[in-house]
Amino acid sequence: MATYHLVDKNAIEHHNEYYEVRTTQEGDHPKSLFFTTNEENLETVASDIIADNMPGVKHWTVIPHRKDS
Repeated sequence: MATYHLVDKNAIEHHNEYYEVRTTQEGDHPKSLFFTTNEENLETVASDIIADNMPGVKHWTVIPHRKDS
């Protein structure tokens, strides 16, 4: 299983780099979870996050967020 830490949306400004996994289910309102990870394979990490936190969701995307220095 991939290593990740979910981040509260209000705390993301404290991280230099974080990622968002957003649902893209048709007819559903998009939902997002924010996370940090040291893993290189973001798709695997996102898949684990979806399985752990949003079972049944089949369509999602990963969005990287970086703070500019």
